[in-house]
Amino acid sequence: MIKPRTKKILLTVAAALGVLAVLAGVFFAGFFTRGALGGSTYDWVLNIIKENYYLDVDIDNADEVAADALVEQYLDIYSAYYTPEEYAALQNSNAGNKSGFGISATFIPGTGLVVAEAVGNSPAFAAGLRSGDVISSCGRGGQQYTFSSLSDFSSFADSVGEGEEVVFNCASGKSCTVQKAAYTESYVFLATNESAWTFTGDDALDITETSEDRIDYLPDGAAYISLSQFYGDAPAQFCSAVEKFNEEGCTSLILDLRSDGGGFVKVMQRIAACFEGCDGGSVAMEARYKNGKREVYRIEAASPQPTVSKDADVYVLANSNTASASEALIGCLVSYGVLEYGDIYISEYTRDYMDAVGLTAEQLKSGKTYGKGIMQSTFLNPVTGEALKLTTAQIYWPDGTTIHGRGLSSADGCNTVPSPMPLRGDGKELETAVGMIFGAAA
Repeated sequence: MIKPRTKKILLTVAAALGVLAVLAGVFFAGFFTRGALGGSTYDWVLNIIKENYYLDVDIDNADEVAADALVEQYLDIYSAYYTPEEYAALQNSNAGNKSGFGISATFIPGTGLVVAEAVGNSPAFAAGLRSGDVISSCGRGGQQYTFSSLSDFSSFADSVGEGEEVVFNCASGKSCTVQKAAYTESYVFLATNESAWTFTGDDALDITETSEDRIDYLPDGAAYISLSQFYGDAPAQFCSAVEKFNEEGCTSLILDLRSDGGGFVKVMQRIAACFEGCDGGSVAMEARYKNGKREVYRIEAASPQPTVSKDADVYVLANSNTASASEALIGCLVSYGVLEYGDIYISEYTRDYMDAVGLTAEQLKSGKTYGKGIMQSTFLNPVTGEALKLTTAQIYWPDGTTIHGRGLSSADGCNTVPSPMPLRGDGKELETAVGMIFGAAA
């Protein structure tokens, strides 16, 4: 049984996870949808919780409040109630359809407003903004705006209309003109020391060379692939990146799962098949329910299926926001011998960063992955269009391991990498990790 959670707990969790404010919707994963019929919204939600929530929770005497309040008071942070409008918007976002600038940012005292990620195929990425850029000001309608906090920038961004031009001025001297617009997200980025590729176009399926994003310090034969989320057309993009990896004759791969909070299990099942040894039909993960039921999810290979050869050296980068489907993919790669724990490199945040954001190593989960080994199922009420996302099962890797509540860390044999802040893509931490990986290999 669990007790009703309090607002204080919610705020603490948000602080631990939320040093980044994402300006394009990002959600923890709901994994599949099941139909359900019911009477009133309250009764429908109550019955679904009793029958399917992964823990026993005493809600028989709960006050009849709004459905979202019921979920917030009694269930975990991954469960959620959606109105029909909210659920439609969520489905659209999870399909990769976004609108806005396409950046996530964090404000670091003493540094300023830092771009944590410029989303692939977004207006910001197309304009030249990249992870690690420090935004010193924004120009709009002949006026310059500066920001002393993340909320300042969020308010500014919210006030910008679609199609309106904003000039992002960076501390490096770079200026990028960006318009808010609709776009389809690219989740995959590939780079070598000679060139780089991302996915563009209306459907984000056109692999496009952006040689200016090459990573010079990668050794010959090494490639870097960043996977930002397990949504939309991520499997098709990842397969295309693996094809390019093979075309370029690469023999080692750094897979960057830093700040990848997960997504759909089905996407993970298909991406796992891109590694030789993770054969189609093999177990990808197992879900275990409170009633004793076990459900197996299997690796889904395409035909033909491009793969990273078992002879290639594979390394994984992770951090405290590597969660859910990302951890499940790592579980597949470990279980089938694609990589060992010693091939996993996890961000350990520097004291300067922790002091700047006012959080402890424990709050930030420094030096470990998030540890989300539970699965959500989404139940749809076809009469009303509303939906309920519930945590329904604990998940286990093919080798029987579960990392829920603990994550991966040096205790498992993983390495830690000094991290000045949680960024994805090129940057000081990546360069350090590359030196650790290939220095040790040499």
